[in-house]
Amino acid sequence: MTAEGQRRRAFWQILLFAAGLLVLTVISAGSVYLVNKAREDSKWVVHTIEVENQINALLLEIRRAESGARGYLLTGEDNFRTDHEKAVAAIIPALDKLTRQSVDNPGQRENVEKLSAAIETRLSQFAQEMAFIRQGQPDKATALVRELAAQDATARIASVANTMMREEERLFRLRTANSDRSQTLAASMTGIGSGLVVVLALISIWLVRRSTRERDAAEARLRDANLNLEAVVDERTADLREANDEIQRFAYIVSHDLRSPLVNIMGFTSELEELGGDIFRRIG
Repeated sequence: MTAEGQRRRAFWQILLFAAGLLVLTVISAGSVYLVNKAREDSKWVVHTIEVENQINALLLEIRRAESGARGYLLTGEDNFRTDHEKAVAAIIPALDKLTRQSVDNPGQRENVEKLSAAIETRLSQFAQEMAFIRQGQPDKATALVRELAAQDATARIASVANTMMREEERLFRLRTANSDRSQTLAASMTGIGSGLVVVLALISIWLVRRSTRERDAAEARLRDANLNLEAVVDERTADLREANDEIQRFAYIVSHDLRSPLVNIMGFTSELEELGGDIFRRIG
């Protein structure tokens, strides 16, 4: 692979790594946000259910107080009086708890104020009824009950409570829809993120396998090149050895062919030396 190809491959690997890191970061942040939002929406759903339960619990205590007072008026038995007193003692704490639970909703706070006023009126009426009964004046207590029935304070309490229940049911539907939507988005985000992670993992595996194949191919080419190089070296060595042998044979032939003329020349030179010496002696 050329240097340009290696740089290009390194660039795409870095880009893939950065994309994977970005995807994981976005998925993690989005999942955390959506999970927290789903948890918050679920908390509001639970809060709505708690408010509804508290309204029902308050109405139940008021009905218990009503039935206890009627039973005590009709029978004079102490168990009805005890049940009435327990119910009356539980009404105020139940109302206080409902008041605390409705702090977040201005409309419900207004309804709680109306409900508190109606309950306070009814509790005072209960106190008057029970006072007449304890004083042994059941006729006055019965007349008071008839008079209070015309005022219908219990009906006002039930009306305000029903208004609050309808509001909580509306909030329950709205908050349930928000919670379902948040959970759906969180699940979708998780699914999409998982799919992207799988895709990036497959791409990474493909790139690694391609790099492995290219490396194996390069190693194979290198081994082939080494084998070819050894063969070329052996061939060139044989050629050089053959050329050297030919040069040696040529030198032997040349030296053999030049030996006879050289012997003749050396003999002629010796004769010239002797002839020259003889000539010089005679001249001398």
